[in-house]
Amino acid sequence: MRTVMPSKLKTLHTLLVFLPCVILTANGQAATTVGPLTTGGAACVVAKKLGDSLAIEWATGEPSVAHAIEKAKQALRIKGYEYVFPQSNSNNPHGWMIIIKTQYRTYTGRERTSYGCGFSNQSPAGAESNALLNLRTYSWGWKESIGYEVIEKHQY
Repeated sequence: MRTVMPSKLKTLHTLLVFLPCVILTANGQAATTVGPLTTGGAACVVAKKLGDSLAIEWATGEPSVAHAIEKAKQALRIKGYEYVFPQSNSNNPHGWMIIIKTQYRTYTGRERTSYGCGFSNQSPAGAESNALLNLRTYSWGWKESIGYEVIEKHQY
């Protein structure tokens, strides 16, 4: 049989009493699970065909990333696009979203349109920087010297 020291019992008691109070105060209601205190959903979804990006849709302010992805996919399907793929998402409930677009010729001579989508809860500049990283991830043939244009700037 193991004995528990009185000081350990006091620490355990303090934690058991204090922790639920902190959770109650932080959430404003009793919490049954521990997790993120606030969450949201934002996403960009791209329609593609033969490696070319045809269109992009976005959704923000949704209850979850999954909801945002589905909403953006549905918007593209309504427009008749069959092949739609999530490209970027965020679970920040508030922030900035930037979508950039570029058109360029690949090294094999094919014309390409590509999009980048970025989110930031700090600033539009942070979202644009993330959109550039996203563009590079999906468009290996794109070079910064080709340039891009911001086609959507949204605070949510």
